[in-house]
Amino acid sequence: MKKKMALLLGGILAGLWCFPGTGGQVCAKETLPTGGDGATQVSTADVSAYTAYLTIKKDTQVYANPGTTSMPLGVLYAGQPAIAIGRTGDGWIQIYYIGMTAYIPENAAAGYKIPESVSGQNVEIRGDIKINALGDSLTYGDKLKDRSLAYPNVVSAKCGAAVLNGYGLNGSCVAGGNPARLLDRYPAMERDANLILVFGGSNDYGGANRDGTQLGAFGDLTGNTFYGGLNLMMCGLRQMYPDGEIVFMTPTRRWGYTRKNKIGYDLSQYAAAIQEEAAFWGIRVIDLYNEPGLDFAGKQSSYLVDGLHPNKTGHALIGDCVYRRLFENP
Repeated sequence: MKKKMALLLGGILAGLWCFPGTGGQVCAKETLPTGGDGATQVSTADVSAYTAYLTIKKDTQVYANPGTTSMPLGVLYAGQPAIAIGRTGDGWIQIYYIGMTAYIPENAAAGYKIPESVSGQNVEIRGDIKINALGDSLTYGDKLKDRSLAYPNVVSAKCGAAVLNGYGLNGSCVAGGNPARLLDRYPAMERDANLILVFGGSNDYGGANRDGTQLGAFGDLTGNTFYGGLNLMMCGLRQMYPDGEIVFMTPTRRWGYTRKNKIGYDLSQYAAAIQEEAAFWGIRVIDLYNEPGLDFAGKQSSYLVDGLHPNKTGHALIGDCVYRRLFENP
């Protein structure tokens, strides 16, 4: 995979001014709409081309526009990643930054270095554990009579978390042309969390006879594809939580998971995309899709309410597995 990414990194900021892509064009000089706080915003569906993946060399201020007199948006610390989507030609790089476009000085960044894998290690969190749980109806606890039995609550109780912020939303996809995507919602999460759990992809697959989200390809930078949405969101989460533990989970097997959706993909391909993108960004993955004991498709009456949503027993098994993979010897 590293050889694969080496091909993508060619031509880093080699004097380019515009970066065309399949879903539009982002140019360093174009005028983009601004948000209510005055920050330059960008639709992640339009950030469809890349020129380079970057690693921040030194702590640097991030600005809404080129120049140190522009509004500061935040700080990127040494070792954090960024995606370059343009340059101004006068020493500033336009980057994707937590769901918006922003600018950093050219001398603050170097070529991207793929982090070492962390998936085989236990998490180490100092102080109180504060959890953000982002996901779809499985994170929300849909179909449970008592939603406090949903898997995030199980993990929270087992690890003695001081805070659990739930960001589960029924029907939510990671990416694609769907409303309330995880890709759009993650920037609004609480910033002081130190354990971020992301559980999505089931609705992107959609199941047999449903369209689902276009899978796309590794290296995509458009929110219209599953790979692209993961790519942007994982980068943004690494920027949001420089000291936090970010954990993605692959979807669990459910009724009909081997059947292709209308656009030709099965659930395993969405699970594999999560694994591949997470490896590139150095993000921990808990592979629930291949986890022994979590193949709910074969025991629907025991673990699922409707062929998709876990009952309290299913949620207890997921929560126990996530806890063990994080805090006990994997």
